[in-house]
Amino acid sequence: MKNLTRPPLVLIPTYFGCLLFDRRCSRYFPFDQETTQLLRRLVETSLDEVILWAVSRQGHEPGAVIGLVEEFYRRGCFRPDGRLAATVLPLDPPADRLPGPLALHLEVVSACNLTCSHCFAGQLPRRETPLTLVELDRLFGEMSNLGTFRLGLTGGEPLLRGDLFELLDAALGHGLHPCLTTNGLLITDEIARSFGARDLVWLNISLEGATRETNDRVRGEGTFDRVLERIKILRRHSRFTLAFTIMRSNLHEIEDCARLAHDLGAETAVFRPLYPVGTAQSHPELMPTFAEYTDALNRLSRLEVASDLHAIDPFSPQSRSESRATTLQHHGCGAGNLVCSVSVSGDVNPCSFLGTRFNAANLRHHSLEEIWSNSEGFKSIRALPGPDPSHPNQRFSGGCRARSLAFNGSINAPDPWVEAQSSGDCVQSGRHPLVVLDLTASAPRSTRP
Repeated sequence: MKNLTRPPLVLIPTYFGCLLFDRRCSRYFPFDQETTQLLRRLVETSLDEVILWAVSRQGHEPGAVIGLVEEFYRRGCFRPDGRLAATVLPLDPPADRLPGPLALHLEVVSACNLTCSHCFAGQLPRRETPLTLVELDRLFGEMSNLGTFRLGLTGGEPLLRGDLFELLDAALGHGLHPCLTTNGLLITDEIARSFGARDLVWLNISLEGATRETNDRVRGEGTFDRVLERIKILRRHSRFTLAFTIMRSNLHEIEDCARLAHDLGAETAVFRPLYPVGTAQSHPELMPTFAEYTDALNRLSRLEVASDLHAIDPFSPQSRSESRATTLQHHGCGAGNLVCSVSVSGDVNPCSFLGTRFNAANLRHHSLEEIWSNSEGFKSIRALPGPDPSHPNQRFSGGCRARSLAFNGSINAPDPWVEAQSSGDCVQSGRHPLVVLDLTASAPRSTRP
């Protein structure tokens, strides 16, 4: 299912320079205007000419240019003729935002075979007319043209969609990099082989504890043992990750969750905090405090787990300012700036966690580019003011807007977890609590930009 004819790199013009998307590791790398000029020339002409241009016309130090080139060579980024193996998207980047989201989360079905008490999708099933495969293929083409290569497939339960693998093939055919999350209960040998035949970034299998008692309290009686049986089938044909939601009900066995992921053969253990959205809003007793969440991550960071578990990834509830470049010109979160979501019937929202009242427009009436660039829903969330030094507790100052909405009544209110961090309400360990905890020298594939 892999397309080996595409260059490994895609250069996406932006207001700050460019993003270079590496198809081999499914990651974006930002560069400034000056370096972007070099990269464009490396795509178009010979290396010797680029070095001559850089030194004579731009005043670059030869060593700096050669060092950059050597790093790209080390990463296998050059064609046999010495040019950078990259496609340059023909975009005229806007001056104040990215040309498109870096990741799009797509709800492929609005039904599920479970009724989990923490589900972000809310009450299911919902009666909607799903986007057809033809409509989705058109969306995937738009995404590729905008440089939106990360595609998260969610539900409900995606395996309830009959044309799921045709959908995956359409996305892969446009050069997208799909991630899929499933509860795993519908996996058969045939489905496992179908997953293994396709180049997915992540195939997440969801569990909510290391024991049947903890997991089944949230996901339903008998689900733990049934999922483990399905995983035995899946791991014969496909790599996968285990995804856990950190809640008060499983805080006591977080380390055992990571050990379980290793014992089952998962490539990665993913830990997400519970967000106060969907059905979780009716179960506040499941919501951990920031201190409890941070303590759990600190315990994971000290865990000695076998080296073949590539990483423990705590899904970031706020911007990873210490580990990634800034791609925003204003004070905001990823919603409407780095990511967006699409419902099963085509409603586009800056973030699925914000709820339907923040839907901006529908793909059946407008293109993704029109909605991203011109809809009031996206323009207004980008225009929200940042923190006011004279009123520090009245405006959003980082973190999660959905959490701000749930706990403080507005998407422009402070995120209480950020307030807790600022007040020192966390366990100090010398490590930022919201970064990937690498357990090997090689970086894992990531679901985020």
